[in-house]
Amino acid sequence: MTIREIASILDGEIVGNEELEITGLAKIEEAKAGDLTFLSNPKYRKFLETTAASAVIVSRSLNVTDREASHATLVRVSDAYGAFVIILQKFYPQPELLPREIHPSAIVDPTAKIGKNCSLGANVVIGPECSIGDNTVILPGTSLGNAVHIGNDCILYSNVSIRESCLVGDRVIVQPGAVIGSDGFGFAPRKDGTYQKIPQLGIVVIEDDVEIGANTCVDRATMGETRIGKGTKLDNLVQIAHNVTLGQNVVMAGEAGVAGSTKIGDNVMVGGNTAITGHITIANKVGIGGQSGVTKSITKEGSSYFGFPARELGRSMRIEVAVRQLPELLQTIQELEKKVQLLEKKIEEMENQK
Repeated sequence: MTIREIASILDGEIVGNEELEITGLAKIEEAKAGDLTFLSNPKYRKFLETTAASAVIVSRSLNVTDREASHATLVRVSDAYGAFVIILQKFYPQPELLPREIHPSAIVDPTAKIGKNCSLGANVVIGPECSIGDNTVILPGTSLGNAVHIGNDCILYSNVSIRESCLVGDRVIVQPGAVIGSDGFGFAPRKDGTYQKIPQLGIVVIEDDVEIGANTCVDRATMGETRIGKGTKLDNLVQIAHNVTLGQNVVMAGEAGVAGSTKIGDNVMVGGNTAITGHITIANKVGIGGQSGVTKSITKEGSSYFGFPARELGRSMRIEVAVRQLPELLQTIQELEKKVQLLEKKIEEMENQK
């Protein structure tokens, strides 16, 4: 594919050789001659002058020097990262995961409804009253409980479990080993120290264009629903507890966990290994840094939080700087204490001489 063809696909502007032939894609620091790469993160800008790539996709907003521009042909676009994803899909289209058929070993209840052009892999189990939309692919070992609804154009990878009555929208991707609709963690303490299980009678609703990471668990509601909003992306090993509501386009990195009945707004970003307590609310467009512990509601839209307990980012950073200075401050205090003791001793001696 030529740079001219690539620029046409991306509605980009070429700076350099328009006839350049591109044979591969690579990261900017690893690319070789014939490769196309991209630059979106400013910390990789240093590679513009050293990359062996033949061409680089850059954002129009980036002020490229003549020296940088002379090193490789540039394709200027509005969003370098998004443009590279488009070309990545053109160069390496995803192959069919399964033949468009039902494997002989799949078990499909007679009352289940399977849409057009679907793929069901080996040992898939589809329970009674289930419905599966058109063009959906379900890979080997996946199990759907009674009355589960799966929308159109979904991909359920191997060994996914979706329990009874849960609802999954269109274009949803569920990675291997995820569990949707497991019982919420509900137990009532008895006087004798044992626990009574509280029935978990609700469901999980997953809206359109959601992706659920490998081995992630989304618990069913005690009553009502646990809801994952449209366009939300959950990484691997994320825990979503009963009756949680995640808004649209939430991004949550690996090993994050949300306790029961918490409501998270739209476009919230949650770093990895973050714990969010139950029965609180987080406003839209909030950012929470990795390994934070959120113990209270965050009501300020667009704010950034970090630490344990999570505080506004600026304050948390000032506290972090102060903590790093504690050894030196402690030494200073000890030295001051010694000076005060010497001064008190001299004052005492002077008093005794009167």
